[in-house]
Amino acid sequence: MFVYFIQYNNLFLINTLLVSFFSLSVLFSQIPEKDIVLDEVELISKMSYTTYEYLYYKKKVVKVYHYVDTLKNLISELDNQLALKKHKRGRKKIINNYKKDLMERFMSEIKSLTRKEGVVLSKLVYRELGISVFELIKEYKGGWSAFWWQNLAKVYDGNIKSKFDPKKNKEDFLIEKIITDL
Repeated sequence: MFVYFIQYNNLFLINTLLVSFFSLSVLFSQIPEKDIVLDEVELISKMSYTTYEYLYYKKKVVKVYHYVDTLKNLISELDNQLALKKHKRGRKKIINNYKKDLMERFMSEIKSLTRKEGVVLSKLVYRELGISVFELIKEYKGGWSAFWWQNLAKVYDGNIKSKFDPKKNKEDFLIEKIITDL
């Protein structure tokens, strides 16, 4: 029994010496350690959702996403044409022509959207363009027109001033997840 005690004692002593030797050699080594710089990673909080919610919003996003792409292209074309015009009258003509074109192309389709699809469309516009639909209308048609469109949206439980924040809003989180999955 005594022999086993001495053997374990010696093993413990040898382990202690080896660990202290290696830690001292690392401390007093002449080779400086290089700093490791890692890329910044944004952590998105996990929000709980059901499969039903995911599929419900996926259907809505898939239905309205192509409108956002078209709108993005039209706005870039419109901005290019407006940059060439200096007078207010010429700018108004161009804006009205684009408005008529949009109404002819999408009026029947936009009218058939449900309330929730309209909300999703508004949030996707904010996500893609960085400004709300209200600000977009205000920029191109004026504040009075934007005011009335906001009031009309409120009648149908919408909000064209809504922002897109997937970190705080569950609906926005689901929309962002669906878009990244596509």
